[in-house]
Amino acid sequence: MRLQKFLAQAGVASRRAAEDLIVRGAVSVNGSVVTALGTVVDEQRDRVEVAGRRLRAETPIYRVLLKPRACLATLVPTPGRTTLRRYLRDVEPGLQVVAPLDFPAEGLVLLTTDGVLADALSRRGGRVPMTYHLKFQGIVDDDKIARLLRGWRWEQLPVRPSAVTPLATTGKNTWVEMVVPETRARALKAGGDVIRHSVLKVSRVRLGGIPFEGLTMGGWRDLKNAEVKSLRAAAGVKG
Repeated sequence: MRLQKFLAQAGVASRRAAEDLIVRGAVSVNGSVVTALGTVVDEQRDRVEVAGRRLRAETPIYRVLLKPRACLATLVPTPGRTTLRRYLRDVEPGLQVVAPLDFPAEGLVLLTTDGVLADALSRRGGRVPMTYHLKFQGIVDDDKIARLLRGWRWEQLPVRPSAVTPLATTGKNTWVEMVVPETRARALKAGGDVIRHSVLKVSRVRLGGIPFEGLTMGGWRDLKNAEVKSLRAAAGVKG
């Protein structure tokens, strides 16, 4: 196994951050500092240390949490602000928030110590479909639904939904379900700009094939093995 992958799976950091640690000389293998990114280690036999602390490859944690609105999608305590840490009894070392949602948005986020999967899901132009319920201001008619389906660009990258379905209207606002491989709520709000309807609310109801059903706001659960395998495959992570 490549050293940077081992560090990511041990929950030290994402793979990119792990590469920085190696280049800076912060990692040793069997007592010798290693700075070559191509270094291969045997996770069962080799002694890998970061800043003098020995690492062992542990079973990664995979957890989904239903983030409420008005909550920061971080595990770092922030004075005066509610964070995801409020909803967890303990925060395991190396646990990180993947596919975070903006402060006003709500819905499923992933918490994991699998740095390889975290990198894959955080990469711009992702592959994993996310299902959102979006509340648009005004009446979004069939022509505008068709326009959303054609996609748009945000920060120089394309945003292309695979499905856009109207759900309900109050006469003043319209609820739409959108399936799109996009984790950033701001990219979805840019779709509202394209059809000249403000996005008033963003709710992620499915992360890949994982639904929110069974969770209350702030609730969480660990993923089943089949869900982990499916999510890693959708993200293009091998093994």
